[in-house]
Amino acid sequence: MTNVNDTERLKDVKNKGLLWVNTKMKQNKIHTQAGSISYLLYGEKPSEQSINIKFGHFGEFLSKEMIQCNQNLELLPCGNTLINKRLRDVDLIFIDKTKNVLYYRELKANINLDTEKLPATIIKCNEIVAFLKSKYEDYTIDYAILNWSIYDRNNLTSGISGIKNIKCFEKEGIKVEHFGDFCNILGFVWSEEDFYSYFRDIGDSIKAL
Repeated sequence: MTNVNDTERLKDVKNKGLLWVNTKMKQNKIHTQAGSISYLLYGEKPSEQSINIKFGHFGEFLSKEMIQCNQNLELLPCGNTLINKRLRDVDLIFIDKTKNVLYYRELKANINLDTEKLPATIIKCNEIVAFLKSKYEDYTIDYAILNWSIYDRNNLTSGISGIKNIKCFEKEGIKVEHFGDFCNILGFVWSEEDFYSYFRDIGDSIKAL
């Protein structure tokens, strides 16, 4: 049974997400232009590619807001970090102070990565994990790819490239989680049905901008 605190936490996170969309997605809107197939077929309209790229950052924002709802969790500085003399963009790291566990998640809205990005992501993850193990020696490092646009792996259709890529990550020792798994780690109550309903509402909000 969902209690009042769970309901209020979810409501607060969802409202902050809508506010993010209504502010960030309005900025520097890009439209399709002559020279593209989209423009040829449909004329000038908001560029879906541009929207998808910009919206990729929404997963980071939402995840951080959810983490901060749990007083036992501490969000650590993310973003550009100097690792092996080069800057690496660390998507999400936080610690569970009660379990002495540091969580590192590489966020992917689209698990259907092309063949070049997949091995590069594996290399990046391994470099960041090695760095975290040396810096946080007293913590157990729990790391994974967080495919946040999917609530449960059963939502994925078998045979698509996403499933193949997940297997590639797992073969290299990097687990792949989805949004429902992330909620369980945080102790954050958000049902699958409401999750997808919320993002349909988000989509409608973006269309209306």
